[in-house]
Amino acid sequence: MTRDTVFEQRKNRAMAIMEGKGMWPSIYAPPCHIFLWRMGIHVPPPPFSHFWTNFLSFACVYTPFWGVVMWFIFWKDHGTSLHLAAASALLAGLVFGIAMATFQKWRQRVNRLPQWEQL
Repeated sequence: MTRDTVFEQRKNRAMAIMEGKGMWPSIYAPPCHIFLWRMGIHVPPPPFSHFWTNFLSFACVYTPFWGVVMWFIFWKDHGTSLHLAAASALLAGLVFGIAMATFQKWRQRVNRLPQWEQL
């Protein structure tokens, strides 16, 4: 079996477990993870990932997206400097990454999910 096949089997098993527990698809397959999976990045579904994997996954996808959206909707018209906009986007990404990683760790514990390596 190839590495891709093993990952897909684990991911499908994890999805089935979470669906069986009544978890919402937006929790176990959020848009940023779907984006990463389509790019070929093998990151486990959030409730099965380690805290730092979730932090990096959410922060790295959210930070540039939020920064670009805020630039075109708000900051550009208010004369915000590029440095301040980048620092604000980075801070927002860090906070969002920590919040989502903590939430996903909590979801794993509440639903008594096995570790990714056990699938």
